[in-house]
Amino acid sequence: MPKKRNLNGLAHNLTKSLFGTERYFKIGYMGDWLSNAARQLNLAEATIDILNASIDPPELNIYPLIINIKELKQIIEKVLIGNGFPLDFIVEAKIRMQFLNRKTHSSSIHCFPYLIDKDGHKYESGEIIEEVYETHFDPFDKAFH
Repeated sequence: MPKKRNLNGLAHNLTKSLFGTERYFKIGYMGDWLSNAARQLNLAEATIDILNASIDPPELNIYPLIINIKELKQIIEKVLIGNGFPLDFIVEAKIRMQFLNRKTHSSSIHCFPYLIDKDGHKYESGEIIEEVYETHFDPFDKAFH
């Protein structure tokens, strides 16, 4: 019988994978892409929906971000299979992000990842602060996609 406790660290691992150095696209890491886009759109918050490979608000649904978010769903599937769970066991997987005022805070993204399984159990890791590498570019310039 699969053990739910084996899924406790998954939300944390998904966030660390998204913001890890292996997620570099042409001119910046995922944190750079998100930070620059949020700054241009004057966003204070955004939410990544991993299972649907989308971001709210939809203006953030740009290719470099979406292509990397799609890979996170594969991580969930591998963990579920490896622990004996059906592929549809996780029904919601999101990372809520806050972009704080750069004038008063460091260049960081505050992340609050969570997963919900089909039994309604919520797996949370708590707040994860991801630093941005400060690469400034226009994330909406199609030349970079």
